[in-house]
Amino acid sequence: MADPQEFGIGLIGLGIGQQHLLGYHSKGLHVAAICDKDPIRLNEIGEQFGIDQRYTRIVDFIADADVGVVDIAVQPWIRSPIVKAAAEAGKHILCQKPFSMSMQQAVEMVNICERYNVQLAVNQNSCFVPGFLAIEPYINTEHLGEIYHVSITCNGFYTEFPERHLIPAMQVHHIGLVHKWFGEYESVYCQAHGHNRSIEEGETISVALFKSRSGVQGLLSCNWAFLAESGRNLQHPYEEIRIQGTKGAIYGNSADMTVHLSEPETQEIKPLIDGAWFPDAFGNVMAHFFECLRAGEKPITDGRSNLHVLQTIFAMHQSAISGKIVPINDISLDSNYNLSPHPVHSADDISILQ
Repeated sequence: MADPQEFGIGLIGLGIGQQHLLGYHSKGLHVAAICDKDPIRLNEIGEQFGIDQRYTRIVDFIADADVGVVDIAVQPWIRSPIVKAAAEAGKHILCQKPFSMSMQQAVEMVNICERYNVQLAVNQNSCFVPGFLAIEPYINTEHLGEIYHVSITCNGFYTEFPERHLIPAMQVHHIGLVHKWFGEYESVYCQAHGHNRSIEEGETISVALFKSRSGVQGLLSCNWAFLAESGRNLQHPYEEIRIQGTKGAIYGNSADMTVHLSEPETQEIKPLIDGAWFPDAFGNVMAHFFECLRAGEKPITDGRSNLHVLQTIFAMHQSAISGKIVPINDISLDSNYNLSPHPVHSADDISILQ
């Protein structure tokens, strides 16, 4: 087990970043410094969590010698300059999902981190949700037989999310989780709608059929324009997951999972779930990152492998527009796919750091 004091965490962005702090606190991880452009929020959060080192300028934050891992929880279109500055300073980096909404930006950030020999992980926190971790010992042929189908369904009503596009903003959780469990995607077919705007302006519902290279097929349904009473719409983080095999099935949500087995005799197992999605998945991600840094290993959601998740995101969006099945290999890493609702800042734009 890595010493929780071994790496000082520096967190940029105190929106969703507050959940990060709660997760780190629950794991006993050391947060050395925080950074936010809003001095009022910065000081309020600093007082709440007892963090004395506070910065409004990213350049000063990165220069802090106590910060060993930079946790970037700001919007993706401004991340490249931060990643470059942190990598140049020899800091390891955890990026909030979606890693990027621009293929060129994503490849640029991965290349920068490899050039400066720092580890880059993506905060695909769905891969570290306690409820989902609890079922992983059963996701195999021994228990389920041939696994051939998986579905994840999530509904809610939140159409004005900052990223505008649902697939990279929310469905990325489920894309990343299936990628962890069953490997790379082969192709996708997606239907989408914008509720009160065009898909090009931003989809609010996405329903995708996929096929993985391992042979598993499935359905990812994400709808953030579902007008229904609370409690009737499988809201995040209580989306419905089903995994189906020839000998058994797994079903439930992050707070309540069931493993149903048919051999050697019928039985139902309720795996012990240690924690909740919010905030424990965030703490689990960083704890895993620490372990990898200490062992010199790649994290499960490292930047290079996460490029495949981005390819899948763009393939889904292309499929929704074209009405056709899109092979993932058709989405080149050299392409200029871009779903960002705001201009993407280049890595050399130091104005972001001031």
